[in-house]
Amino acid sequence: MTRLIKSDYKKFFQDKLFLVVCILAVIFAVVTPLLYIVLFAFVGEDPMTEEMLSGLVSAKGQFFSSFSFGNNLGLIAPLLIGIILCKDFSSGTVRNKIISGHSRISIFLSLFTVCFTTLFGIVLAHALLTLGISLPFFDYQPTPFVTADLWYFFESLLFELLLYVFVAAFISWLCVVMKNMGLVIVTYIAVVFGATMIGSILQVVTMVLTEVDAGMEWLVDFLDFLQRINVFMFSANIGLGTSYATSDVLSYVLPPLVGAAALLCHGILKFRRKDLK
Repeated sequence: MTRLIKSDYKKFFQDKLFLVVCILAVIFAVVTPLLYIVLFAFVGEDPMTEEMLSGLVSAKGQFFSSFSFGNNLGLIAPLLIGIILCKDFSSGTVRNKIISGHSRISIFLSLFTVCFTTLFGIVLAHALLTLGISLPFFDYQPTPFVTADLWYFFESLLFELLLYVFVAAFISWLCVVMKNMGLVIVTYIAVVFGATMIGSILQVVTMVLTEVDAGMEWLVDFLDFLQRINVFMFSANIGLGTSYATSDVLSYVLPPLVGAAALLCHGILKFRRKDLK
C-alpha cells in the first residue's frame, strides 16, 4: 500500500489543479489581511470605530477563519482536490490499479490518505501564511498572550484537523458513490451550504426560544444537540475563545470521528461493489 500511496501522491502533485490550489492559497492569505488593513486605514480617524474593529479583527481570528468551509480557500480547496481525485475514476486509472493487483480497500484508503494530507496541509499552510502576514499589523488577540493561549491554539488546531479528517472522508466517499465529477461538486456544495444554512437558522431559533422562555427547554436542548453534531458549523466557532468546556471537546471530537468512520466504512463497501468500466 505504501507504493500505491506514493504513486497517488506523485500523480496528485503533477496535476495542474494542484498548482492552482497553491496559488489561490497564497492569494487569499495575502488579500484577506490587506482588506482589513485598508479598512482600518479608512476608519483610522475615528477612534471609537477603530477600537470597536480592533476587538473584532485579530490575527488569531484571521488564522482560524482560514479553516472555514464556507469561505475562501476552505470552500474552494476541497472542490479542486476532489476534482483531481475523481480523475482516477473517469480516466480508468482505478481499474488499472486493480488489474495491477491492488485491493479495492487499499485503493480507497490511499485515496482518503492523499485527500486528507494534501487538503489539510494546503489549508494549514494558507492559515499560517495568513497569520504571518497579519501579525505585523494586528494583535494576535485583544488580551495579552499567556501560556494557556498556546495550549488553546494547539487544541483548536487538533479540532480543525479532525474536521478535515471528516471532510476528506466525505470527499472520498463522494468520489466512490457519485457517478461523475459534476455530481461530486454539486453534492459537496449543496451539503456545505445546506448544513451552514440550517445551522444559522437553528442558532436564531434557539436564541428566540431562550429569550421567550415559555417552557420550551426541551426544544432548546434538542436544537442545541443538532447544532453540536453539525460538523460543517464547527469551523465558525473553533479558535474564537480562550478555553473549551468538556461538552465542547466532546462535540468537536466525537461527531467528526464517528462521521468519518461511517463514511469510510460505507465507502469501502460501495467501492467493493462498484462496477468499473
